[in-house]
Amino acid sequence: MISIVGLGPAGRNQISLGAYEIIQCAPKIFARTGKHTAVADLLAEGITVQCLDDVYESASTFEEVYERIAETILTEAACHDVVYAVPGHPLIGESSVQILIQRAQEKGLPYQVLGSESFIEASLESLKLNMDEGLKIIDALSIDRVSPSSELGNLIYQVYDRGIASNVKLKLMEEYPDEFLVAIIQASASPECRVQWLPLYMLDRQEFDHLTTVYVPPLENQSES
Repeated sequence: MISIVGLGPAGRNQISLGAYEIIQCAPKIFARTGKHTAVADLLAEGITVQCLDDVYESASTFEEVYERIAETILTEAACHDVVYAVPGHPLIGESSVQILIQRAQEKGLPYQVLGSESFIEASLESLKLNMDEGLKIIDALSIDRVSPSSELGNLIYQVYDRGIASNVKLKLMEEYPDEFLVAIIQASASPECRVQWLPLYMLDRQEFDHLTTVYVPPLENQSES
């Protein structure tokens, strides 16, 4: 059995009970990345987790990374139960999970998905927003293909360095004024959570990490003010 579990947006306390129980009993646990506070918390508890960050360093494209990760999990699953743990919720913004599920189905291997809270809920809580007027979720790495919707709020994830932030800024400037206020959300759902509002033109002048998300409000909200 392949158990694909979500680690939530922050530390151990954000992992769902079902996901944590599976982790505790698993003979083998892989994490897509060790750059997550929940992984550090699990290691501190004495739970052995094999992190797959080295795959990113040896592969030339993200597609290759995700294919290699899937093959690693599938090889282990042929011998015994295995857990594959990812940040947030496995079915939100996790391309490696999509590939793993597809490959498991092709090979006839059983799998289950156990979710935890995603970065979406954590970000909305940090911003004190609801989704009554709609929200578009965009992978920063896909922003050249998936354009923001100016009539909605946009939540852009995987803004983990200045290069990506610069590309996001340039894409947004095609639709939004330079002075348009956007929010940078860091370490949502953790005690270190920080929300910073700043003009769009300053977006790529900040510090970023793997827990950084950018929120872009509806264009009309500031146009009318």
